[in-house]
Amino acid sequence: MKWLKPGKDNREERMNFVEYWAEYVRTHSDKEWSKQQNILINSIMKNAKNSKLTPQQYLKIKGEQCLR
Repeated sequence: MKWLKPGKDNREERMNFVEYWAEYVRTHSDKEWSKQQNILINSIMKNAKNSKLTPQQYLKIKGEQCLR
């Protein structure tokens, strides 16, 4: 597996990441990378549940409008 190489600008960096991830998915079993995705998603969900921000406060920080 190659290392993720830095790009000279944002576009190149994104393309490098896409190529890196595509290579990873091709060279690892579905079970292996699905397990890793599960860990990431569960971590994000746990963090969201522990957040002290309301959805409205979060959207205000992001500069988006709450439609509720």
